[in-house]
Amino acid sequence: MKFRLALILTLALILPACSETANTPEVPLPAYVLAIDRFDEGTGMWFVALSTESNDEKELRALVENTRTLAKDKKEEVNSISVSIIKPDGMIPPTVTAFGRIALTSKGLEQAGLSSTTEMVFEYKNASAASSKQLPTTPATETSK
Repeated sequence: MKFRLALILTLALILPACSETANTPEVPLPAYVLAIDRFDEGTGMWFVALSTESNDEKELRALVENTRTLAKDKKEEVNSISVSIIKPDGMIPPTVTAFGRIALTSKGLEQAGLSSTTEMVFEYKNASAASSKQLPTTPATETSK
């Protein structure tokens, strides 16, 4: 009898969790490179730039959200994260395709301007038009003799 009760309780706890994960499809993370990794020890703010070829809004949102996991691996306590997603196009300044802010602590909420540590700010910029920009060129100067 105790075994059946334990089994029923176990199933009651496991099945709802399974249905939640089945309803939210996981977006794969695109390939990326950590281009900038700057941590301000005084404030606990972490500034990150991730370089990726992806231009998919859902993938870029997933990259920003993934920085929560990356922050847990840092040896310092991170209060908030500021994330820029850039194109590896060699442009100076780099082409920004998305930007995000995440708060991990109550201090981080103030820094990021958020009301909950479960939410994030995400701004998507379609970089397909921006990537066609060329570096400014200077006109050739004529020399007369």
